[in-house]
Amino acid sequence: MEIVTNDMIVYYQFRDKYEAIAQIKESIRILMRLKKETEFVRLSSASNVLRDMELSPGYHFGQLLNEANDLISANEKQLLKTLFVNYKKIELSQDVFTINEKKSSQCAWAVRNRAFLFSILIDKIWNKEKIIGNYETGTENRQVEINHISTQDHLEIHKKQLGIRIYEQNPKHKVNYGWGTEMDLSDEEAQKLLQTAVPVDRDYTHLVAKRNGKYYSFRCHYDNRYHGYWDDTMSEKNRKKAESVLCKKEYGSEM
Repeated sequence: MEIVTNDMIVYYQFRDKYEAIAQIKESIRILMRLKKETEFVRLSSASNVLRDMELSPGYHFGQLLNEANDLISANEKQLLKTLFVNYKKIELSQDVFTINEKKSSQCAWAVRNRAFLFSILIDKIWNKEKIIGNYETGTENRQVEINHISTQDHLEIHKKQLGIRIYEQNPKHKVNYGWGTEMDLSDEEAQKLLQTAVPVDRDYTHLVAKRNGKYYSFRCHYDNRYHGYWDDTMSEKNRKKAESVLCKKEYGSEM
């Protein structure tokens, strides 16, 4: 799942540097939770959106790195570089996304690629879990929604799409004990595989994955909690979906 930096936040400012620092620290916590609980690695962007951004009157993003450690710790400064300065490069097209008369080709990329949008919560307009605006290409003009992250609550709302999943063993699939198809992975191995599994339905109730030549199914039994099993009867259609993840991870190809 791609998560794109919202480049339209540069049109807004915090009241002062202290408000800016507090909110950026919260953004760090959100991104670190994503790194811990999902396959997220880094934000995607066409350029360094934040480098020259004036966060509040007379206070720029780069000045965060020069603050005293009691205001921004050394670890937080390192995370600023890791999470906000380093990014996955994307190539933009002529498509445009418009909201409140402000335009962005980067947000349009998120629409076209069904990616998430990430914002530092600099204005109340960015506190919604979906951003609604107008998407324009050379041949169409329509209203669209972009899944959006700017608060911890948004992680909860989008947890299934983001891949925030919890594996729970079902006794039915326990090796040499259960009465169903066996799950031959340890709980730790199953949890890791679950995080990379892909959905075969729109409600994320059935996920599939492949590991060491074997195919596995994960079934949602409550909220974002899944149990799983070795699925040697998986359909050819679902096997191709499971293999598409391996292809993307190993060769960088698109699914």
